[in-house]
Amino acid sequence: MLRFNPLFRYALLLLIFLMHSLEGFSQMMLEKKIQFASKDAFSLGQMLDTLSSKNDFYFSYESTLLPLDNPLSNENYSGTIGDFLLKELGNEYEYKELPGYIIIRYAPEKLDLDAEMDKRFNTVTVKGYIRNSSTQEAVSRASIYDKNTLASTLTDQNGYFKLKYKKQNSSIWLTLSKENYRDTTFLLMPTIDIVAEKENRRFRYIPGDSTTKALEESFLGKAFIGFKQRLQGINMGSFFAESPVQMSLIPGLSTKGMFSSQTISKFSLNLIGGYTAGIEGMEIAGIFNINKRDVKSLQVAGIFNLVGGSSKGLQVGGIYNSVYKNVDGLQVGGIFNQVKGSVKGLQIGGIANYVQDTAAVQIAGIVNHADQSKHFQLAGITNNTSKSAGFQLAGISNLAGDSVDNQLTSIVNRAKIVNGFQFALINVAQESDYPVGLLNFVKNGEKNVGLSIDESGFTHFDFRSGGRKMYGILGVAYNLRDIDTPIGLEAGLGIHLIPERKFSLDTEFVSMTASDFVEVTNHIQSFRLFLGFKFGNHLRAFVGPSLNFAFLDPGQGDFTNGWHILEKTTTNGIYRSFGGVSGGLQVIF
Repeated sequence: MLRFNPLFRYALLLLIFLMHSLEGFSQMMLEKKIQFASKDAFSLGQMLDTLSSKNDFYFSYESTLLPLDNPLSNENYSGTIGDFLLKELGNEYEYKELPGYIIIRYAPEKLDLDAEMDKRFNTVTVKGYIRNSSTQEAVSRASIYDKNTLASTLTDQNGYFKLKYKKQNSSIWLTLSKENYRDTTFLLMPTIDIVAEKENRRFRYIPGDSTTKALEESFLGKAFIGFKQRLQGINMGSFFAESPVQMSLIPGLSTKGMFSSQTISKFSLNLIGGYTAGIEGMEIAGIFNINKRDVKSLQVAGIFNLVGGSSKGLQVGGIYNSVYKNVDGLQVGGIFNQVKGSVKGLQIGGIANYVQDTAAVQIAGIVNHADQSKHFQLAGITNNTSKSAGFQLAGISNLAGDSVDNQLTSIVNRAKIVNGFQFALINVAQESDYPVGLLNFVKNGEKNVGLSIDESGFTHFDFRSGGRKMYGILGVAYNLRDIDTPIGLEAGLGIHLIPERKFSLDTEFVSMTASDFVEVTNHIQSFRLFLGFKFGNHLRAFVGPSLNFAFLDPGQGDFTNGWHILEKTTTNGIYRSFGGVSGGLQVIF
């Protein structure tokens, strides 16, 4: 058991007096006077929100443990905020004040310490038992830690603990924490050369959220975070210590011991991997980094980074990065990046990027996904957003659940509203004025099937589809004349110069290839200008001139008719430009 001589007793009484004086001075919000008289029935939750907004602070509590929907026991009250909480909630709760917060914690039980301290050379050993102060039953899995050195341990099933660490001659502030128990701090004093040591280590309060539990329950969290570290977090809650440096071999085996999961460091070096509360500087790991809360500045891991809060700065993972909140800066993953919040910056993934909320810029080897893309997505295969997107550029497809500025790919684009252009073989949208593709399915655009004949005797059967400004053309052509290549395939683009009127004016660029599929192939590129007249809602007659450029195989001079402009014959074939005219009917739907 601990022994004290009379001088130490006086010193202890003086320290306790000073502690209570400082505590009374700091508890400004709990001692603040309030007064209210309500005619309406206010619930406890409504009153806490009102007090918070009017007094410029926040209440922090676990909502499931407070009767927030219960009506106030007193409609009229005059007194301090602390007394108000005691009247409404009782003494089963613990009330603490930190800058900007009043913390309400369910803690119906109290802890008691029975310990002895032994000092040999520069090593201090504290051992003993932790019991329930009311029942004197042993309390297992309670956290014991020294706030100065952050040395920590847990009690066993008998409530026994042993804490051994290097420390100079000084007092020891030993803190006990356990879920549903009030945090309790004991001052342990050696029997010789006592000097009460000022606490230089800083502690901070960060309100809790669900991301920590989600991180620890994830596959990687279960695989690499030990049970004792989880228990330490449950006991300590939202209180964290600051440390300039921490080093780990694996989670739990570090310079901070099990307390590393409650430590926010400036520099962290994890030889294999580590689990810390957060980083405000630099963290480097041979294999992995796991952080309970935020990481700022630089984080590098050989295989993966797992962050329960936000990442700000540069994050590099050899294979995988996962952030449970937001990324502000640059995130680089060798294979995959996952962010459950938003990305304000650049995200680069060797294979895939996934952002649950808004992403600024994403670059991936295969696929990008975001709920909303603010600026740019670049992917080797596909880009996907659930809502709006900026510019999407992909190898095969772009998909936007709502609006998009521009889309460019090889096969298919899909969006609801396109503010700019779409470029792909197939474009799908509800509104898209500038689709550049052969097949365009635009709800507010036009689709028609046309039958026409040109100056060379080709009969054309074409499908035109697009938006209000541009459209695509895809069709076949057949020539009744006796030529070597009577069958042609054609594709092109058109622009509505005067759209959706009784009289319309369109211009088209069309390329046709005709072949006997054995030896002979002929090509014609045509610029057409069509004047149209609409009969009713579904029929249009059109006619207009064309300027054509033909590239013909040798001996194919009779392939075209019209008004010849220029012609050159070489051993490779015939190069000819000529004018013509085309006309026909379109069925609009």
